[in-house]
Amino acid sequence: MNSMHYSDQAIVEGIRQKDGGVLKYIYAQCFPSVSYLVRSNSGNEDDVQDVFQDAMVILYKNISEGNFELHCSFQTYLYSVCKRLWMKKLQAKQKQEVSLSNFAATVELSEINLIAIYDVEEEKFRAYQKHFLRLPVECQKLLRLFVSKVSLRDIAAQMGFKSEKYAKLRKFLCKEELKRNVLNDPECKQFF
Repeated sequence: MNSMHYSDQAIVEGIRQKDGGVLKYIYAQCFPSVSYLVRSNSGNEDDVQDVFQDAMVILYKNISEGNFELHCSFQTYLYSVCKRLWMKKLQAKQKQEVSLSNFAATVELSEINLIAIYDVEEEKFRAYQKHFLRLPVECQKLLRLFVSKVSLRDIAAQMGFKSEKYAKLRKFLCKEELKRNVLNDPECKQFF
């Protein structure tokens, strides 16, 4: 079932018809990059779900009103809607210090530039994921717990560490190892 692929037109029609298969496909294809965007910019799992749902509601409304036109790939369009929504939420929380690279420009960009930005975000995500999966299993588990907003006390307990202080140190070392591996990868130089 995961091998199913929908054209952009089929996706738009599926949203209009509230087709469950299409909605699952959209979630599988688009949610990971939206999750990475939100989580890497001060968000948590609830924020990711909210932004994704809000974007889908906006899309459904626009599509069902009948004047919806897609000028880029569906994934690019949904990603840019999510990006705009998340930026608005960040501003509402008065976290202007968090900057989403190229966000302001995204709103007015041509289709080709929008796709290029989307592709860079995707490549960056893949690069981090590749190096994350090369970390020792203990580091992967620790960082997953940390990103899931598990407290240092609970991380220490789950990982079998003696103290929160040691959990914090291990988290720091694992993050530094991931960062070092990404920065030392010649394929990743273009992102930083």
